[in-house]
Amino acid sequence: MLDLFKKHYIYVIIIIIIVVVILLIPVKDEDESNPFYPQILSDTIDEPEYIYIDIKGEVKNPGVYKVLKEYRLFQLLSLAGGVTGEADTLAINLSLKLYDQQVLYIPSFEDGYPIIVDVLDENHNNIININSASLELLDTLPGIGPSTAQSIVDYRNDVGFFTSVEDIVNVPGIGEATYNEIKNLITV
Repeated sequence: MLDLFKKHYIYVIIIIIIVVVILLIPVKDEDESNPFYPQILSDTIDEPEYIYIDIKGEVKNPGVYKVLKEYRLFQLLSLAGGVTGEADTLAINLSLKLYDQQVLYIPSFEDGYPIIVDVLDENHNNIININSASLELLDTLPGIGPSTAQSIVDYRNDVGFFTSVEDIVNVPGIGEATYNEIKNLITV
């Protein structure tokens, strides 16, 4: 063995030098110039936002569902197993935008609803939800006529749901005076 070492000692010394040089070279934590180095773009990864919707009535699996914020009614109905055979599908706006804490009632033929409606919580004392109220219901508010009610519906469709009661002053035709008349009669 010693003869073998003497014979190839130059190779052993070269290997030892290479190992020492490799160990002494500082290692970079991140090499951004290397296209094969995996990079995590934490700033660009958005966590999905979820909302909770309570669906009742003529649906196969009624209940509370956790869905993505961007979901529409047809997607929620799919999660709930679809509608029953008694559901009045002509009264359902399948493209309805959903919002957090919404309660939806899918009507039957016997109910005779003209459109899908939100179930009013008995604790709200008949306060009107401006995010879901029909044109006719909005028209019952003091200072709100048919054209202003239509403006509210148009605002919801074009801009999106109101996030606070105060946002109603952004609707054309509703000023501070009208807002002061209706602020205790509406909710979001």
